[in-house]
Amino acid sequence: MFSDYELPKYTKVGMLSDRMNSEIGLIGNLVTPEEKIAMYEHNLYESYNGSSLYDKNGGWLLKQEYYCAKNVSTHVEEISTKTGVNYYKGNTGLVSLEDFKKYLTQNNAGCIQVLDLDSVEHFGNVKKALSWGLEADDMAVWQESTAKSLFAVLQTVFFEAIGFLIILVLYYKVFLYIVFGSKKSS
Repeated sequence: MFSDYELPKYTKVGMLSDRMNSEIGLIGNLVTPEEKIAMYEHNLYESYNGSSLYDKNGGWLLKQEYYCAKNVSTHVEEISTKTGVNYYKGNTGLVSLEDFKKYLTQNNAGCIQVLDLDSVEHFGNVKKALSWGLEADDMAVWQESTAKSLFAVLQTVFFEAIGFLIILVLYYKVFLYIVFGSKKSS
């Protein structure tokens, strides 16, 4: 992976779903400020044109209105009350409250998001709806690891030293022999 040279290194400290309990709460409350969430460690390092894409992954997700809990389908009315959103988006479009709860249960959903709707043709005048927050599925919780970072630095130094020694030996044993030949006298 390209992230082998990225620092700091992270260690997985758990799964986001393991931190959910029966009480509803925002996704950002499931992690501490030092922790990040992502599917894989290399997702934490991704960048485009020098800008980190982490905000598009777990960093972005932690700032959203994602309400998470075990058996989140039992908390839909509570989330509707908190957010003031009384529309529900299923797999293809807006659905009734009961169909939305069934949809969440069938998909073993852990989070519900407040989704901004911008398709007037598809959703009419509805601007916001509650939807399955599927982006949170299978997210791992990561924390910086000093030991892994130090090991990565030492590993890099070791392999660079080995590479330098190989080049040095090749230079003295092969290149100089080809250029100057054997100068041994009998």
